[in-house]
Amino acid sequence: MKNNSKKGGGLIGGLILIAVGVMLLFWNEGRTVSMQSAINEGLKNYKDVSSEQIDPKNEGKLIATTGKLDLSNSAPVKDSTFGITVKGAKLVREVVMYQWIEECTTDDNDQRHCTYSKDWKGDLVDSSEFTNGGHNNPESFQYEDEDFIATNVKVGAFDLPERLLDKLSCNEELNNEKLSQMYTTQVGEYKLVGDHLTNTKVETDPQIGDIRIFYRYATDGEVSLLGVQKGTTLTAFTGKKGSSIYELKRGSYTGKEILNSLTKQNSRVKWIFRIVGTLAVIIGIGSLFAPLELLANKVPVLGKIVSAGTGAVSFVLGLSISLLVIAIAWFRYRPVLSITLLAIIIALLVFLKLKPKKEKPKENKPQEN
Repeated sequence: MKNNSKKGGGLIGGLILIAVGVMLLFWNEGRTVSMQSAINEGLKNYKDVSSEQIDPKNEGKLIATTGKLDLSNSAPVKDSTFGITVKGAKLVREVVMYQWIEECTTDDNDQRHCTYSKDWKGDLVDSSEFTNGGHNNPESFQYEDEDFIATNVKVGAFDLPERLLDKLSCNEELNNEKLSQMYTTQVGEYKLVGDHLTNTKVETDPQIGDIRIFYRYATDGEVSLLGVQKGTTLTAFTGKKGSSIYELKRGSYTGKEILNSLTKQNSRVKWIFRIVGTLAVIIGIGSLFAPLELLANKVPVLGKIVSAGTGAVSFVLGLSISLLVIAIAWFRYRPVLSITLLAIIIALLVFLKLKPKKEKPKENKPQEN
């Protein structure tokens, strides 16, 4: 906890972390309830239908259907920048750049030590925040990730819009053989090396800022759809609390199976955000104690005692605040759960206040003669 609190940036950093954690927790609970409400509405109202023909009676209703992707009337999908063209429903360009990476630790004397390495990263690493100079990354990518979506794709009688096709997972990679057939006109300094395009002059000695470009694409196959029937296509289903459901999955699934998988996904996301938000609050509170720890560290034994004490207090207070935020957010929707969480909070605070204290030695009274 000691090192984490210092990394939080002291008082200002701690307050920011607490605020971010609280907002994240509150937003997450509202998002979870809204999404689960939409899923529950879907479970009550969906209808499994055949994709072979469109029934006008289902207009405006939530339907689920399965069928094979039909690419017979769609043109090949293309990345015109590099001339990469495939017959598929979707083509994905993935770009990585060779960049400096910083890793820092703080020792017991509050001294910051940083090491630097180089690696291929898909996200831009901001070197302006590095502790030590001389490790500069480019401020932008020369080329960005991009998805290219086919048109006129169908499943049975249904037309698939771009928004729905964008959810389709890619199941194939463009390897060296396929790329060499497509990449016939070199673009700038980019050449084909193995399974990717790159502007690296010497493959075994990449330089900071060098780019590698990979491609994946989605072929045909059986898929399952869930959405509201509108004419010859599907649109998103929006629940009463505002969350939307609009799904395309590879394989054959019923509407119930798709909705149940969304329930599991919603639960996983809920707990991820709960953990992240709670940790932010705990680390933020720990950061508020950084000045006290720094002062106590001047006396080695006292520093360890203060560090352990502030760590325990930060954990209990951070957990209590997080549970309180969750309870408030859920009170409108789950009053029983809210009351339970409030009881846990009170128990934690009582524990913090009434933790065992050292008993004072009893005074020996003089014996009477």
